[in-house]
Amino acid sequence: MDIGEAWGLIKDIPLPDGKPSQWADLGCGTGTFTYALYRLLAPGSTVYAFDRAMQTFHEPGIRFTQLNFEARALPVPPLSGILMANSLHYIKDPEALITRLRQQLEPEGILVLVEYDIRTGNRWVPFPVPLLKAKKLASLCGFRNVHQLGTRPSIYHGGVMYAAALTP
Repeated sequence: MDIGEAWGLIKDIPLPDGKPSQWADLGCGTGTFTYALYRLLAPGSTVYAFDRAMQTFHEPGIRFTQLNFEARALPVPPLSGILMANSLHYIKDPEALITRLRQQLEPEGILVLVEYDIRTGNRWVPFPVPLLKAKKLASLCGFRNVHQLGTRPSIYHGGVMYAAALTP
């Protein structure tokens, strides 16, 4: 997937018009979704990118930290939003993580998930988070609304990928 395709999945995140915001991208990898998110945000915004492996970013508004976000709190101020693109399916206890992450969001903060809409795990997606499970997790973790932002065919698994915004 390239940055344009990633942008197409998340372009409808409900963002305040023109207001700088602070986001985190958890499990950023080489930054496909990090850069797509950064392009959506107002000038002056910051994206804190986190991954277990060292990464390099060349945008002044993207700040990388090597961190296992499953084991440690994020060293950031309260966030406008958190993006988890293809990272929640590696977490054995997603409810515990999302509950903790919810506490790092501003009161109106958004959690955006990009996941495969599959029900059976495999070695690449050990703990699947299909959209129905995401909706249940949202409710359990204090989010009242789940807005499907976009879908696209997956080149793996023969199914689809979805992007969803969990909002208070």
